[in-house]
Parts: sequence; C-alpha cells; structure tokens
Amino acid sequence: MKKTRNSYFVKLPEGFQVEVLGKEELFEMEPSGIYMTWDYRRVWMHYAGEQAGESSVNFQIPSDPKYLRFLSKELVKLAKKIEDEKIG
Repeated sequence: MKKTRNSYFVKLPEGFQVEVLGKEELFEMEPSGIYMTWDYRRVWMHYAGEQAGESSVNFQIPSDPKYLRFLSKELVKLAKKIEDEKIG
C-alpha cells in the first residue's frame, strides 16, 4: 500500500477573504484555494495562495472514502439550507 501523500487542489472564489492565525497573530488573507494532501488515514487541508506559508491553519479529517462521501452529502445539505434561507 502506498504511504506517500498525494495532493488535490480546489479553487476558491476570487476575492474570498479569511482571517487566519499566523505565527504570532491573526491576519487576513485571500487564498486561491484549498490544498489537500492525504494518506490512508487522514486528509490534511490547508489554504493555498501567496500568503499560505504564513498561515498555521491545518485541518484534518478521516480519509476513509465512505466518510468523505458522507461529508460531501452533508455539504450538499448545507448548501440547500443556505439557499432556502436566502430565498425565504
């Protein structure tokens, strides 16, 4: 079984800004996307872009395909809820 990390990039909308923890304090950045690496236990998510190296944000989730499919379904439900609240 391959143990090296692979990578995957998901582009964020242009102009999307986030406030993240840097080495010592919070700062604002405009990431270009979410950069993901994985092995067979977890997926690591990081912001990508010019200031990404200054951010200490690192988010981990299980890399189990069943869990990733479950999470994607939950994100679709969240999108629907946001749409419904905007319309209503």
